[in-house]
Amino acid sequence: MEKFADVLDLAQAHTEREIQLRIAAIQEYANRGYGSDICVDCGDPIPEIRRRHVPNAKRCAACQAAEERSRALPARRCAA
Repeated sequence: MEKFADVLDLAQAHTEREIQLRIAAIQEYANRGYGSDICVDCGDPIPEIRRRHVPNAKRCAACQAAEERSRALPARRCAA
């Protein structure tokens, strides 16, 4: 039963974090508009539709996908 409570605590913490991120994005939008217009990685414009759906976007969809893939890959060891 305790493991179930831990899972619920983690889910609640995740939900609260998501809410805080959304609130911060909405506040930023209210102060200066949608997220960045330019991707921080490639320098290309971020489409308005992406900025509407992801208000705090700092990368275009392609660069964000590449960033997430690079985080997901374990570090490779070289054979010595």
